[in-house]
Amino acid sequence: MGPPHLDLDRIDHALLLPILLYCTDPLGNPLLGPPREGPATDEFISNAYHNIPLVIPAIREFWMPKRLKEGRRQR
Repeated sequence: MGPPHLDLDRIDHALLLPILLYCTDPLGNPLLGPPREGPATDEFISNAYHNIPLVIPAIREFWMPKRLKEGRRQR
């Protein structure tokens, strides 16, 4: 089992999509693969950069309980 935010079956994965849209693999190909065809995809791609400031706090909120728990164990 990998990190929960990379599990495509979890809703939390969607938090990374606006960021991953701009990521590429070592060959320069889109990390998410080719986009699906359709107007919803076109709208998402053209507006994804607006969503990045919105998902950053949600990603922090997702990870904070785990970080606090790990911090307590290290004491």
